[in-house]
Amino acid sequence: MRFGAHHEWGKLREVVIGISPAEDFVVFYEESQRWLVPPGDAFSRQHAGRRLTDIDAEWAARIERQVDALAELVAREGVVVHRPERLKGDERTFLAPNGEGAQLFARDGMIVVGNHVIDASLRLKCRQRERYGLRPIIQQAAQQRGARWSSVPLGSPGCVDGPFLEGGDTLLNGHEIYVGISGCASDLAGADWLQALLGDAYRVIPVAMKSNVLHLDCALALIKPGLLVWCPEKLIDGLPMSLRDWDAIIVSRDEANLLATNGLVLEEGRIIVDAGNTRVIGELRRRKVDVISLPFDGPISTGGGLRCAHHPLLRESVLG
Repeated sequence: MRFGAHHEWGKLREVVIGISPAEDFVVFYEESQRWLVPPGDAFSRQHAGRRLTDIDAEWAARIERQVDALAELVAREGVVVHRPERLKGDERTFLAPNGEGAQLFARDGMIVVGNHVIDASLRLKCRQRERYGLRPIIQQAAQQRGARWSSVPLGSPGCVDGPFLEGGDTLLNGHEIYVGISGCASDLAGADWLQALLGDAYRVIPVAMKSNVLHLDCALALIKPGLLVWCPEKLIDGLPMSLRDWDAIIVSRDEANLLATNGLVLEEGRIIVDAGNTRVIGELRRRKVDVISLPFDGPISTGGGLRCAHHPLLRESVLG
């Protein structure tokens, strides 16, 4: 493979990891942010439109430091790391007059399935512009690596009518692709669009989530064949059928809110996990998973974890 991924595991060879210059992070709030929990909900409402560094300079600096540490760690593991271009000018204020948001969570603005690279359609208005920072990486993949480039049609300006399809909702398991549906991000129109794009070789399976769950990777992680981490309190109908006989590490709602299901898989049986999720780290190690513990509480406090912060461009995996 020159480009692409078929599973959530498999040796990671090339990746995009987000950026978060401290001075660029602007607090945002929109009505669909039902996933926010105290005190983050009140904080976002109160400070929307303000630079985080003007409110809490230490927090802003910690986010920048921790995401850069992630990129450095992954590079030391032999993975080629790409970073988005920093947005400037009109791109920075597109649908975000104060520059709301950040470019921290590279997972959501793009989706890689097989040899497809997809411009996502994000529900939050202020996040629509993130595709511009990812565009040079996607263009290179299409022009030089043989990737098939598509774009999900943008949803309505009010971010009510889709299609919406976000990388955080999209989990790969070979011929099965799971798409989380909660009303906060991806919707059924987005899942239908993905099914039409991929064709009969794939089965796109919507996964119903509680209405206050942002993304599927906030409730479910596929660690390696036969092993997953999930939060039953966040899924309405339980696990997809093909996952129900897997060994499952169950996490509580509070653990899931701290992104216990959100790691960076380096290869089958080797993963980076936030240092704060000590119980889950212990459960993984008891199952012979090699866990690298990395502090990531700064980004997690804004609602996104280690999976959110990266998107694979190339994983060594075979579509059976």
